[in-house]
Amino acid sequence: MVSALVLGWALGVAVAVALEPEAAKPPGSDLIAYEAAKAGAGRDADAHVALALWCEAHGMPAEKATHLARAVLIDPSHAKARGLLGYVKHEGKWLRPEEVSRAVEDSPESRALFREYQERRVKARDKADDQYRLAQWCDEHGLAQQATAHFHRVVELDPGREGALRKLGFKKVSGHWIKPEMLAAAKAEREAQAKADKLWRSRLAHLKDDLSGRDKAKKAEALEAIAKIDDPRAVPMVWNALALGEERWQRLALQIFSQIDSPGSSIALATMAVFHPSIELRSQASQVLLRRDPRSFAGELIGLLRDEIEYKVRAVNGPGSQGELLIKGKGANVDRVYRPMQGPILAPGDWLSIDDYGMLIANRYLGATTTRSTTYNAAPAADVPASVVAANVAPQLAPYLEKSGLPTQMAPAAPSAGAPWPQAPAAGSYVFGGYKGIGFRYTPSYSYDMYTKTTTTAETLKIPIGWMMMQARESAAVAQQQLSDDVRELDAYNASLREVNDRALTVLRSVSGSDPGPKRESWDKWFVDLQGYAFRSQTQPEPEPPTIVEEVPINYQPIPLGGTVSSSLPTSSVTRSHQVVAANVSSTMPFHSCFAAATMVKTLRGGRPIESIRPGDQVLTQDTAKGSFQYRPVVTAYHNPPNETYRLNLGKESIVATGIHRFWKAGHGWIMAREVKPGDRLRTIGGAAEVVAVTKDQVQPVFNLQLDGGDDFCVGELGVIAHDNSFVNPVERPFDGVPALADLGTSRKP
Repeated sequence: MVSALVLGWALGVAVAVALEPEAAKPPGSDLIAYEAAKAGAGRDADAHVALALWCEAHGMPAEKATHLARAVLIDPSHAKARGLLGYVKHEGKWLRPEEVSRAVEDSPESRALFREYQERRVKARDKADDQYRLAQWCDEHGLAQQATAHFHRVVELDPGREGALRKLGFKKVSGHWIKPEMLAAAKAEREAQAKADKLWRSRLAHLKDDLSGRDKAKKAEALEAIAKIDDPRAVPMVWNALALGEERWQRLALQIFSQIDSPGSSIALATMAVFHPSIELRSQASQVLLRRDPRSFAGELIGLLRDEIEYKVRAVNGPGSQGELLIKGKGANVDRVYRPMQGPILAPGDWLSIDDYGMLIANRYLGATTTRSTTYNAAPAADVPASVVAANVAPQLAPYLEKSGLPTQMAPAAPSAGAPWPQAPAAGSYVFGGYKGIGFRYTPSYSYDMYTKTTTTAETLKIPIGWMMMQARESAAVAQQQLSDDVRELDAYNASLREVNDRALTVLRSVSGSDPGPKRESWDKWFVDLQGYAFRSQTQPEPEPPTIVEEVPINYQPIPLGGTVSSSLPTSSVTRSHQVVAANVSSTMPFHSCFAAATMVKTLRGGRPIESIRPGDQVLTQDTAKGSFQYRPVVTAYHNPPNETYRLNLGKESIVATGIHRFWKAGHGWIMAREVKPGDRLRTIGGAAEVVAVTKDQVQPVFNLQLDGGDDFCVGELGVIAHDNSFVNPVERPFDGVPALADLGTSRKP
């Protein structure tokens, strides 16, 4: 058997072994299981890599190196084994990063080309055309990764630049620029989910049939099968087949969602915790969520929070009174105006009478008159008392005349005693249609003198103000009813919002252990911080929102004069809808975690301070799905304002970063700096470094990078794996996950 020392020397792993800290050895029973797995690994490279990871986690660095060396001897191109040893493939050779840097520096051609590239990069302005020309030059001179970085910048400056988009691998599909690999991945995901949907649709249907039947044995088997469901892809069909059914099926759905620990099942549970009508089931769903990572579902709950609609009301106070409903919005206010009919208005000189229905009429001279005089031989008449005048008019009109304040000479005068009462000509009655409730009437009127009879015929307008007042009152009542209906709808809408808000807030407060308040903005900040991101607000002062005035049609049709009078108000079926006008209160720009100045980054040309790196520089990145290393170009370098930082003491060196910066925790995945604890092991180039202490550091300017074709880079002398400025994707299975003892050697090949 080849010794670990010889293999380490042959493969350059002796340094890595020396750097690995010794830890407490596993108990004897575990060592026995390990020895059995080692003996059965044979020539299976994957089995040796799994054994290496187990040894690393249990403080056995020499054994780890031995297994990785064997894996490489069996499969020289084994990406994970090479990555765990800290090797990167450069120009067809497996080298350590420092060897790659020396090879680049030792090449006169590489030095000359890189020098010219740097000169051109300095001269190129940050304009789309300049960056495009620089990218083309890089492309022509074999600097493919640098070309990619500058084509990225072109697209940032000019999103429609087709030449740059095509160079970056985009294709135009249905008017949208999309990368084929993204389409392929989306298609593969759809197909995989469709296949799972078909499987689970059939399986759940059979289980429901068995549970609905009378066969007790089948019922027991069905319940046992349901208790074993843990496939995340089953969630959509469980929702459709069970959660949308009767309560007994909903209870089973809740049970299955509780068994499946995935973002999809957590979102399903959150939905049930808010919207299920049963308090019991809502409570059970909430209890399960307490054991879940809130980052997988809290965003859905926060998205349910809505502000209530604010409004002010001015009631309709009778005919001619304008009612208003002012609905406040962030983008615009809406002023709904309810304007009923105006009541009749008397003009000076009008006099009143009543019609055949007992309704009040206003009489108005229109000015056209004819006069004819006849002399009588009679003594002058004495003054006629008002009581005589009142006796000669309809008794029911007297109160209107007294209230009208009209002069008494406008009332017909009675002749003196003994004087002949002239024959009054028949009154002509002519009503012109088309003018609702108003008609023109020609009526003779008379005045008498003891000596001279004067007949004056005047054209008068008879205005049915009684009808008009009734219609105006009815119109005002309808307008107020419409206003009340609209307010009632707003109140009902706000009540439904409050109920959803209260339920969502109850769950959020429970899972978070905090209460930022009822507003969505406060919970957004909490959720962003929970995920390890920060948002730099660029809020501008809000201008006063405009007010849109909306005349509301009153659902009242006036009754024409002479029509059938009805005291009932007209009814109608009206469908109303409310549109809430929303606007962005502030624009936000996401920025992520960062490093302090002077943090060294592993680049193609050696270690460089992070603040000196520019787009086009190539940095070392690890593929956290496969475990392999490669060099990828920086597309954006971020120089951010001062921020609070944490110092991670790794013994031989310290890394200073903001609290939300992610590092790869060996065997687990991404972890924020503020969550790192002493004893945690962070993945490095060719090994893992144990954290000695984590302390708060000073507030200082911070820096970060974003890569093309990678989402992390290596910092410090040890090359700690740290995430870049892109969003962090969830890790389902870490590439360096520690296998269970029972799984060691089970995948070995014959």
